[in-house]
Amino acid sequence: MWAVPLLRSLGYIPVYNPKAEVVEEQTYAISHRAVPSGVGRGLALLNPQESEITIYPPIHIIGCRLDIDKRPPSGTPRLSAHALVQEYLNKTEHLWAITTNGLRWRLLRDSSLMTRLTYIEFDLEQILNGENFAEFSLFYRLFHRSRLPETADDADKCWLEYYHQESLQQGGRVRDRLRDGVEKALEHLGNGFLQHRDSENLRQKLSNNYELRSRSVSEGNITNYELYRQLLRLIYRLLFLMVAESRNLLLIGEDAEKARIYLEYYSIERLRELAERPRYRREGFQDIWQGLRVTFKLFDENWRGQILGLSPLNGDLFGSQTLTDLDDCGIDNYDLLTAIRCLSLYEDKGQLRRVNYAALDVEELGSVYESLLDFHPQVNNSQGIYEFNLIFGTDRKTTGSYYTPPQLVQQLIKTALEPVIEEKLRESNNRELRVGSRESGNNTNYELRITNYELSLLSIKVIDPACGSGHFLLAAARRIGKELAKVRTGESQPAPEPLRIAIRDVIQNCIYGVDLNPLAVDLCKVALWIEGFATGKPLNFLDHRIKCGNSLVGVLDLDCLDGGIPDDAFKPVTGDDKKLSINLKKRNKKERENQGQLSIFETSADQNYIFAKLWQELADFSENTPQEVREKERKYQENLLDDHWWLKKAACNLWTAAFFMYLTEHNLQLLPTTATLDRLKRETVQKILNSQSNYELRITNYELQELIDAANNLAGQYNFFHWPLEFPEVFEEGGFSCVLGNPPWEKIKVQETEFFMNRDPEIARSSQRKSLIKKLPQTNPKLSKEWEQAQHDSDAQIKFIQESNRFPLTSKGDINTYTIFTETNWRIINETGRVGCIVPPGIATDDSTKLFIQELVNTNSLMSFYDFTNRGYIFKALESTNPFSLLTLSKYKSTKIVLAAQLWKLEDLKNEQRVYSLSLHEIKLINPNTANLPIFLTQHDAEFICRIYKNIPLFENQNKSENLWKMKFDTMFHMTNDKENCFKTFQELEKDNFSLSNNLFIHEQKRYVPLYESKLTDSFNHRESTFEGITEEKMYGTKPKTNSLTDEQLMNPHEIILPRYWVDEKEVNNRIPDFWKYEWLIGFRNAISAVADSRSVRFTIIPKYGVGNSMPLIFSEQSAKKLCCLVANFNSLVLDYIAKQKASGGNLNFYVVRQLPVIPPERYTEKDIEYIAPRVLELVYTAWDMQPFALDMGYEGEPFIWNPNKRALIRAELDAYYAKLYGLTRDELRYILDPADVYGADFPSETFRVLKNNEIKQYGEYRTQRLVLEAWDRIIRNS
Repeated sequence: MWAVPLLRSLGYIPVYNPKAEVVEEQTYAISHRAVPSGVGRGLALLNPQESEITIYPPIHIIGCRLDIDKRPPSGTPRLSAHALVQEYLNKTEHLWAITTNGLRWRLLRDSSLMTRLTYIEFDLEQILNGENFAEFSLFYRLFHRSRLPETADDADKCWLEYYHQESLQQGGRVRDRLRDGVEKALEHLGNGFLQHRDSENLRQKLSNNYELRSRSVSEGNITNYELYRQLLRLIYRLLFLMVAESRNLLLIGEDAEKARIYLEYYSIERLRELAERPRYRREGFQDIWQGLRVTFKLFDENWRGQILGLSPLNGDLFGSQTLTDLDDCGIDNYDLLTAIRCLSLYEDKGQLRRVNYAALDVEELGSVYESLLDFHPQVNNSQGIYEFNLIFGTDRKTTGSYYTPPQLVQQLIKTALEPVIEEKLRESNNRELRVGSRESGNNTNYELRITNYELSLLSIKVIDPACGSGHFLLAAARRIGKELAKVRTGESQPAPEPLRIAIRDVIQNCIYGVDLNPLAVDLCKVALWIEGFATGKPLNFLDHRIKCGNSLVGVLDLDCLDGGIPDDAFKPVTGDDKKLSINLKKRNKKERENQGQLSIFETSADQNYIFAKLWQELADFSENTPQEVREKERKYQENLLDDHWWLKKAACNLWTAAFFMYLTEHNLQLLPTTATLDRLKRETVQKILNSQSNYELRITNYELQELIDAANNLAGQYNFFHWPLEFPEVFEEGGFSCVLGNPPWEKIKVQETEFFMNRDPEIARSSQRKSLIKKLPQTNPKLSKEWEQAQHDSDAQIKFIQESNRFPLTSKGDINTYTIFTETNWRIINETGRVGCIVPPGIATDDSTKLFIQELVNTNSLMSFYDFTNRGYIFKALESTNPFSLLTLSKYKSTKIVLAAQLWKLEDLKNEQRVYSLSLHEIKLINPNTANLPIFLTQHDAEFICRIYKNIPLFENQNKSENLWKMKFDTMFHMTNDKENCFKTFQELEKDNFSLSNNLFIHEQKRYVPLYESKLTDSFNHRESTFEGITEEKMYGTKPKTNSLTDEQLMNPHEIILPRYWVDEKEVNNRIPDFWKYEWLIGFRNAISAVADSRSVRFTIIPKYGVGNSMPLIFSEQSAKKLCCLVANFNSLVLDYIAKQKASGGNLNFYVVRQLPVIPPERYTEKDIEYIAPRVLELVYTAWDMQPFALDMGYEGEPFIWNPNKRALIRAELDAYYAKLYGLTRDELRYILDPADVYGADFPSETFRVLKNNEIKQYGEYRTQRLVLEAWDRIIRNS
């Protein structure tokens, strides 16, 4: 065996490993290990079976007569050499390995979170026979021992890993450059076509209406948007052919002469070469466009390329009607080649490089093109010269913001799709069935032997309801396709060709997608066509699976139609007539009460089954020839013309349109109500009973038809999507097997700033924005109408979400699309299905989603929730401060929920301390009010905090109606809603003849008091910051600035803060509960940042002034001294530690505070109060404006002088005392202060990192830790 000597020549000491390693109950007989030189010599003297060598890189050597990719004929070992090593890498901490049969040598990398196999292969036999010294040199450099890690512990630091990571970054750079190139290519093509002398017909077709997103136009014309769509399709054609040519997929067979003819005369590669040579990009000719049109015809439905041995493509992309308006146009060679040059080359570090389309993942290409979906096309006609431009919009974020990192996609494939695959295979057996199928090329039937495993895998239905470029769908197709290819071939690592065929079959049978943007739908299809393309076969028919529509607007359950239209569909929104709304609600209510019992759906109960059968028949069509694809398309269009299906769609459109149509007298005759549905039912029932054909049911009543037409128009405008009608074969089976995706994270309510930023930036940036908007009807009537329309559309969708009963669990509060997408995802899976999606952590922790989480928890449907901080920039589309989470749901029971929080990288999921599980009982112990998920850093934190909750009650347990402090939350003034009517500025009060006394404005008997905002306070400090000395620009900007008071200023008890606004003292008194008897208030900062703040919970006591909503207040009937204990409790280290792990989204909301474990008032002894209350008094009473508080505490002296060192000592004493009241041990207190002090520096939890780092920087030590532990020791000694 010459492999071992060669390895030694490469610097290895390969040590034979006679004993198979066991990982997750599977054996891995890796033949050798690459041990370091010193270790190797020692092992040579030992029995290696008794030595621990598994930490060293694996090398697996097999005989030269064995195939690396195939299992031996004997059946043992259980996997091929490649599969054995790959699976071993995926399951262990090793990243790199070598496998060889002596002739073929492979470097493999862990691919558990990658979209495809990752390896480099050298055929040494071919290299040596061909004397290819350059390749041998490369082999030597890559396979040398110095390139691999020493051990598994430093696997991520070796040269190979460095090369790998560098290549990933380079791929990102290519993606960014290519994105710019595609944008330029589109503009070159647009201008080239529009300005060519032979394009007069195109210029005439363009509508005179150059609205950016206009999609409606008179017959015979086209819109800017349709022109843009055709230009994109031309780009997609070029992209597809460049990829297919680069991967040698177009030619059937190996006829060298035919290949030469295509390459030299018809290929896109030829055009790339021309485009890269400036002398060929001459102006004044258009022969290249004419030649390119001929190339396209080789692949259209007539398959003229068959004579050259080319694969048939056909389909939407290469059909003769795809570029109908560009086909008869002209474009100069210069413009066309310049566009192709933009697609072919990119600039990197000052040099032009060629895009290697063969190596780029389809997902990366998709991300490039998806960024174009945010541009709006604009065509200008200036003195007869047409100009095409792309204008950036606000529909989607640009530059790859929707590009989901592959490792995140693969993690969701692992948690959501793989269990579905495993369950399908478990249910199957290897019994072979004989099923009928269409034979390629004719309609005769033949018998095909197929295993039950294949049928089970192909019965999986996967959807992404906001599919974009199809990233998740591609990953799902590959994963199911690989499993299908394994079943068909019997190989654990199937060869490329059977794998491509399997992926194509999966795309044909298993993959579904929906997107609101038709350009995204086109893009998703292209991505699937590229991934599923198999030599010799046409492109799949995808129209019935990848659809354009609004996944959130439409009917999800047909039963809702029998209940009539909800009365609240007629709630008025912007632009509606309120009186008409009241009348319509009354009328509809009466109609619902009196509606007929006969239902179109009851008299044709079997129609849903028939629809499902019709759609399922589409899946049974073969797609081996263009004729078969066209037949399938014809059958689909026939299904859409079925009158039974059409009537159901009309009813669904009427039902949905009621929520969106303007409620005006002008529309009165077109507004659908429950009576409209009833008329549709009654008019069609008799036709259904009497008809013999599906084509005798069209509505003949003109008035009803008008209503239906109006509803259908709205359906087109708002992209209604009725799930049971669009995918009847899926819903007949109970729903989808798996839902995957990264849904949009957008507020549905139209945002003023975003809307006006591109239309009127002055309004968008103005602090008086609302006043300027109110004046728009006079100042800019056109913009005013656009704003009203945008508001109406936004409000109508919110109305639908809240009142249609489609989203009973997530339609509360300020609605964000990700929450309602997540509920939709869960509702459309079947009883054994799963959901895997990327959403903000608020889905599991926010109060607005508590009903949804309660339902998931109570039904044991929540499988896993992994929370990421993004500080490691896993998700480069988000800021480092924007967290995200991976959520997995199901509908079958799970007794434990797997959780992980504040992860930096995916590898953290392998750390047993970071991943933990909670039961339903534990969740309800910690969050009984909301049942949302508590988020802990480690298993230890989860167990520790659960113990605290067992001993200390909640601040307010709403489930048990326990409010032990008899408290009430409140927010006094809303900073936005109350601004115009209640707030006064310094200048406004001076203008009104008010005089400033300290920080109060007084005029005659009227007093205006300061309006406190949370940024002005800190724990036990009502004078943290002031607006004094801040310019108006910085004071009233989006992020107002303040000046912090210095220690010298705080030592002055007469020093006061100045606010931005003042409010009427009478209005303050009106907003305070009657039972509150004090001249001071208790408030807390609701904005928190675990990254930037030393402490998260910051309560203080302030004068009885106005308070903004950023500082919520707590009122209670307890005594002043006990309220001091409450404030001290909230400011304690113990409670802060718990709150850090429970608060999410940067806000300390009421629902979080309610569910914190707080010492109840009755547990405080006189001794406790005597210890706590005087210390709180000294911390709070540092200025004369807090004298009313001091008097209520029974203290009549002067304010305590501000002393930072003494305050630190007092706070440490309170922290230690509360640790004792919570029942902690000294080690548990040490853990709260710094987990590393107890468990070592490698322990993955952190508590007060910012506080620790700040103090070490300022004092040279973690002062709080020392002071608190010293205080603890004193308290224990004294007790």
